[in-house]
Amino acid sequence: MNVVTADQMREIDRAAIEGKGIPGAELMDRAGRAIAEAVASLLEPGDAVLVLSGKGNNGGDGFTAARYLAQSGFAVHVVPVLGTDGLTQDAQGAFDKMPKDTVKVHKLPEPGALWNLVDGADAIVDAMLGTGSKPPLHAPLDWIVRLVNDAKIPVVAADIPTGLDANTGEGDLVVRATRTVTMGLPKRGMLTPAGVTACGAVRVDRLDFPPELLDDAGITDRTMTMAEAAELLPVRPIDGHKGTFGTVAVCAGSARLPGAAALAGLGALRSGAGLVRMHVPGAVRPVVAGLLPEVTFHIGGGESRSELTPLAYSEWDSLLLDPNALVFGPGVTMHDGPHAFMVHLLDTYKGPTVIDADGLNLLAAHKDIAGAIHSNVVLTPHPGEMARLLRRTTDQVQKNRWEAAREAAKRFNCTVAFKGWGTLVATPDGVVTHVPTGNTALSRGGSGDLLAGMIGGLMAQKLAPTHAACLGAFVVGMAADIVVRDVSARGVLVRESADKIPLAFRELETLKKP
Repeated sequence: MNVVTADQMREIDRAAIEGKGIPGAELMDRAGRAIAEAVASLLEPGDAVLVLSGKGNNGGDGFTAARYLAQSGFAVHVVPVLGTDGLTQDAQGAFDKMPKDTVKVHKLPEPGALWNLVDGADAIVDAMLGTGSKPPLHAPLDWIVRLVNDAKIPVVAADIPTGLDANTGEGDLVVRATRTVTMGLPKRGMLTPAGVTACGAVRVDRLDFPPELLDDAGITDRTMTMAEAAELLPVRPIDGHKGTFGTVAVCAGSARLPGAAALAGLGALRSGAGLVRMHVPGAVRPVVAGLLPEVTFHIGGGESRSELTPLAYSEWDSLLLDPNALVFGPGVTMHDGPHAFMVHLLDTYKGPTVIDADGLNLLAAHKDIAGAIHSNVVLTPHPGEMARLLRRTTDQVQKNRWEAAREAAKRFNCTVAFKGWGTLVATPDGVVTHVPTGNTALSRGGSGDLLAGMIGGLMAQKLAPTHAACLGAFVVGMAADIVVRDVSARGVLVRESADKIPLAFRELETLKKP
């Protein structure tokens, strides 16, 4: 599904009205009806609704919702919080259509009097500001938002919660909605952690916009749906064997971080790959073998120490004889041995490759590695690693994750999966896909190693690098979501999320088209 900025959505509105001949008042009517339906689903017949509306078209959506709610038998009170002078043309039309005998319109009262209206309501509609507004809020909106947030009743936001920046998700003071009904397409700022917290449950209503406007391939931001993830699932023919499902070579681990190699191998196994071959230091092999009896090991002279070291050239042929994808970096350390190993690896193997963890730190530290990155590579940085790759602070890359992911993909000319809440998968052509699954059960060391192995395993099954990154992040996040259906996210181990990956695949398989 496409994701838009405020300007892009405004252009879609303009194209629908001017290019397709759809009256703006009709779009407003559709929006107001959708909001009213969302409110009604939370209430009992005869309940009271307080609609807080602004002057723009967002306020007009609120006026329209008030009309529909009144027609459905709800007791409706409307407060135009910025007055009614200067309403947009369509908003004025919506205001005039409200049945004044059943909709009670109030001038903005003092805080105490407005609190009485809030106290007598069973739900609030936030239609004060739309996607074109920018924080911070000023009086009277600041104290009104605080009052709304203090109320203990459902709040339905029209298009976007008041105070939330539609592009960045910033906002010092934002309405905390129970539900948000957003029009046409989701806005980028809604898919940030702050945005998700403010929006509550989100319903995207397409309002019968012409599909060619909402599905425009020229829109470069997207969020992944369950149906889209399902369509990426690799085919598993009934006569398939381990060769059918690909071989993953995992180069990982050190004496200090043996678990990183094991979790990367586990991710590759859980991906459905047919064979996982581990290339790990000798000190790591017993740990991995004890945890993962399903993997095989590459035995070479480079494994005699506690970290990966460059192989003799005669050994490269055996390591790279048949892998369909390769994973490098989890737990390898930043020493000279792994650096030299990585340089030889990228010079020798041009197939699908995942670079994670210390592989990313080596990339950030050594210019000779950056020149060897090729289009079949997937980089999987967390915020700290992304900051090092872009020579910025962690706060800077986190402030605008979408642009950081886009910049990294262009700089290294490969797919980048920027991990964190709402993993972002970016490609060199500027397309960024938001992955909506996952929770804080994955906020622990080892989750990234699991994901790296998963992406490598999916590439071994012939998924393109970008598709493998999107599906891998979606499935790992979905597995963590399955875990926390029954338990707290606080105590979940990475391998416990990994155990739910087959269940996540199963849920997606039920959606895959024949």
